[in-house]
Amino acid sequence: MKPIDQSGFLLSLDSGPKFHPTYVRREGDDPISLAILIDATNPDNELLPPLTQAIAALPPDFLHPQDHVSVYVMDCSLIRTAYNAPANPARLAEEVQRAMWSWQIRREQNEELKKEKKTPPPPCRVGLPLWDSMAEVLKDLDQQPGRRVLLAITDGQDTGSKTNWRDVMFHAQIRSETVFGLLPLITTVFKIEEPLGVQALGETKEIRHIESPSFGGPENKFEQICVNSGGIQLQASEHTTLYRLKEFTQMLRERYILEFPRAPNEEAGVHTLAVTYRKKSNLYIAAAGITVPIASEDERKGANTIQEDPSKAPTEGDRKVLLPKH
Repeated sequence: MKPIDQSGFLLSLDSGPKFHPTYVRREGDDPISLAILIDATNPDNELLPPLTQAIAALPPDFLHPQDHVSVYVMDCSLIRTAYNAPANPARLAEEVQRAMWSWQIRREQNEELKKEKKTPPPPCRVGLPLWDSMAEVLKDLDQQPGRRVLLAITDGQDTGSKTNWRDVMFHAQIRSETVFGLLPLITTVFKIEEPLGVQALGETKEIRHIESPSFGGPENKFEQICVNSGGIQLQASEHTTLYRLKEFTQMLRERYILEFPRAPNEEAGVHTLAVTYRKKSNLYIAAAGITVPIASEDERKGANTIQEDPSKAPTEGDRKVLLPKH
């Protein structure tokens, strides 16, 4: 979307009174630490075949030289082929191809068996299902600088992780790590019945459709992880994967960074941050938080500290945050 009037942003801490940020800017060329998690547990995922070329096509226009990329694949086990590597086309193509190697071999073998009218062997047991794998990738991101982002290329379905999905969401929130999802398009298959007098018995039709960000409702756990960490879900087909990846990186560059002073009544702990825009009620806003240290008394009153204007400092509300239950 086109840039909007930055004076329209309003913030609220713990449901306290709304206030304007003191400074607003676009993220722009801030360095990004991007972790790409490829879910290869579904052999028929149409997003997997074009991935190598699509990801390698992102630099230098969408991923810049100051950005770094880590590549992981979820298969029989969680494999990392690149860690915090500079974003360049040749390196990305090599690392994604390495990540997809076992999936590609298995896919070719299954296709040969189908041609011979033989039943392909059952897939291997997933060592680390989706929530477990996302938790491991986020731990790696903890150690990296810049704007930290996890892109999970998956269908969003977990198959029995030991990690609770709420813990994944809370970790991303508290560590300022944004989660985006790239999912295959939803397919609806239905049968069209021919009218009376037509000899054909009927015809099966297939429709591909995109679900809106809020369509999944409260039971869509993967969507909640995304939107509550500042990201969203995107959907793509085999033919639109590259376009969606470019759209994803453009979204990162066009995020708004909102700055505001410390609240005079701030307390250590977890707080809620609500972002609204007064001039448009139909904006879909997903806010990513940040972790900051509490100022000591020396920092508050020290000779080298510029004292804040109390009239411009926000006031925290009294709403208590509900932490994830194990």
